[in-house]
Amino acid sequence: MERFTSAGLRAVLEKVAPAIAAGCVTVISVEAIRERSGDKWPRKREQVASFVERAFSRVSQPGDLMVSLNDAEFVSVQTSVSRTTSLGISAKILKEALAFFLGAAAREDLRLFQVTAFHNGALTVEPLDAGRILDNAEGAARPGARSSAPPADDLTWKVSRTWRLTSPPNLTLDLEMTPEPTWNVAARVVASFLLRPSMWLAVGDEPARPADDWDLPAVLAGEAAMNGIAYAAELIGKNKVQVALHAPLPLRAATYSTSRYDLLNLLRGLDNATRRLLILEITDLSAGFPRSRLTEVVSMVSPYCRAVLARAPSECADVRMWGGCGLSGVALDCRNLEADGRDVQRRLAIFAQRAKESSLACVGYDFLSSSLMLAAWAAGFTHLGGRALSEEITRPRSIARLQPADIFARGHRAAEFPQRSAA
Repeated sequence: MERFTSAGLRAVLEKVAPAIAAGCVTVISVEAIRERSGDKWPRKREQVASFVERAFSRVSQPGDLMVSLNDAEFVSVQTSVSRTTSLGISAKILKEALAFFLGAAAREDLRLFQVTAFHNGALTVEPLDAGRILDNAEGAARPGARSSAPPADDLTWKVSRTWRLTSPPNLTLDLEMTPEPTWNVAARVVASFLLRPSMWLAVGDEPARPADDWDLPAVLAGEAAMNGIAYAAELIGKNKVQVALHAPLPLRAATYSTSRYDLLNLLRGLDNATRRLLILEITDLSAGFPRSRLTEVVSMVSPYCRAVLARAPSECADVRMWGGCGLSGVALDCRNLEADGRDVQRRLAIFAQRAKESSLACVGYDFLSSSLMLAAWAAGFTHLGGRALSEEITRPRSIARLQPADIFARGHRAAEFPQRSAA
């Protein structure tokens, strides 16, 4: 995917007459973002342009182009797909951008145009009903579904979002993020969703292998973090129910200079409604990571989100050393713990007690069995997530009071769940 300035627009569009004739050239207008940005627009427009271009690059094919028409309009040229698919992709990119920067994608703000001709340096366009295009695309994706879009509070959050990211000279990362519910033990409610990443990394022509944050170079870690934050913002914008989203933030994405610059630009562009519901979770931390350095990272990103968590490398980590550095809590990935493992409940209790001594929330994710999840509840974890819960809670509107006995009754079939093949 290439970006062109208006100076090179004539030469580009004169070469894509067949795509125009096929109806595969559209103008995506983010004028609504510019209108609401006021005097902040000169600073924000590069962030918007980068967002639109990244969204396009995720779905583009060789030969497809994204042309910058001006500071609020982009020409999408897709030579490899049908007109219907092209319109659907452009409408979705526009919707994602509006949801990210405005917190919602109002129907009247979805400004999309079909390019019907390019003559003597002038574009001829016709306005499109982007809302209807999105309705039809969503209805077609669900066999037997109504053609109208579902209410925002009836969205199924178990659908994953995927990206393909590349890094020179020969790395390819397939990233998938799946929203999974997190249970607030004290309140007995599901009030937040974790974006759980699964990653497969390929080097050159070698087969892809499961990967985690530790395997990623800083550039890929930064791209993964920004895609996750953008996805969290999109879900927050779609959802009428006030639930928080946990977005992973690999440490190297926040400490590597280039990634840090892009990351902060992205965070600064978030609206207040999104910030109030965004939780950033710092990952790939070592057990002895210095408190002073963690304090620097937390202070850098905390103004742009509701809370910052730190993911501990294991249940044996002494998280007390991270107390007082601005964190709201610590988290633990529990997918490798076994319910009948030796001393597992004691280790969980020690971990939770250390978090409590530091006045930190204690979050446990990815419990593969309900019995282990309940053991963590008994040990003092403040928030829990796992398959027993995910099988029951799939929508924001499903937030309801749950008792430990309810989770056990709904999830006691843990032995039937296979192990995941990727992190």
